[in-house]
Amino acid sequence: MYSILKHAHLTFILLAVVMFILRFYWLKSGHPNSQKAVYKKIHIHSNVTIVVLGIVLMGLLHFNPLVASGYWLLEKLIAFVAYFIMVQVALKEQTKSHIQWLTFIGAFGWLIFIAKLAITKQAIFLVG
Repeated sequence: MYSILKHAHLTFILLAVVMFILRFYWLKSGHPNSQKAVYKKIHIHSNVTIVVLGIVLMGLLHFNPLVASGYWLLEKLIAFVAYFIMVQVALKEQTKSHIQWLTFIGAFGWLIFIAKLAITKQAIFLVG
């Protein structure tokens, strides 16, 4: 069960990142698909699925982000929220172009931080 959930979680992460890059490319190139509702829904639902699968994995593995040994997971959740906000700003048409580029790059910075936390399982900021 763990293996299936883990691979589904990773697959949806890949889907969300690919959709983010594709939608950003469409937005910058003026493609009509950039603001179509179907692609927005796929992107949002893939992010929601990542969170749900992550919570199920936390329950299955008995991880608690509110104890000292689970602070890395709390940092990961906070970083995901920051990533999600950056993605939303980057994909908003009304945002200035230079801000879109900064948030696009910043979102990948948060992804790298999340990956580092997932691999090392060591808190960086919330050291208790």
